[in-house]
Amino acid sequence: MSRPWHVPAALLVALCAACSSQTAGTPVPAAGAPTGPTSTNRRPVPDPRVLQAAQPCELLPAAALRPLGITGAGKSTSTSKSRQCEWRVEKGTVAESYTIAVVIYESTGVADIKTDKEIEYLNVGEHEAARYFTRGTAGCALGLGITPTSRVDVQATGEDPEALCGPAMEAAKQVEPALP
Repeated sequence: MSRPWHVPAALLVALCAACSSQTAGTPVPAAGAPTGPTSTNRRPVPDPRVLQAAQPCELLPAAALRPLGITGAGKSTSTSKSRQCEWRVEKGTVAESYTIAVVIYESTGVADIKTDKEIEYLNVGEHEAARYFTRGTAGCALGLGITPTSRVDVQATGEDPEALCGPAMEAAKQVEPALP
C-alpha cells in the first residue's frame, strides 16, 4: 500500500512556516548592548587643524555687537595656549560693566576644562558645550567643543559672575553658527 504524497508535503509546509513565524511583543536590546544614540547620529568631528585659520574677533558677528551691548571694537590678544578677542560692555557703573571674550583653544578640549566649581554640560546649537565659572577671574564661560582636543570659549567677566552667564550664553548663541 502506498502512502499518499500529500502527508509529507503538509509536514514540510508546517516545518517551513514554523521557521518564518513572527513573535508578538516589543524588541529590547540584549543586556550590555548600547541603547543610546550612535556616533552616526552626531555631528561629524572636524579636522583637528580646523581652528588654525579662525580669528576670534571674526567669530562674533558684527550684527550681534549692539544687541549684546558692545559699542567698541574687539581687542585681540594671545597666549601660548589660546587666542582671544575681548569686547567691553559699559553699563551705568563699573560694577555693572563687564567684558565678553571669544577664546580659541586649539589643543584643549571641553574635557580639559579646569575650574573650582561644578561644570554643567549642555548643547549650544549643534555643539556640545560646558558652562563653568572661570578660575582666577570673575567670569562665566561656555566652552563649545569643536574636536575632542579643541574648543572655543565664550566668556563674560565682571564683578558678578553668576549674573554674567546670561550674556555669555547670548554671545555663545551668536558665535556658534560660525564654528565648524
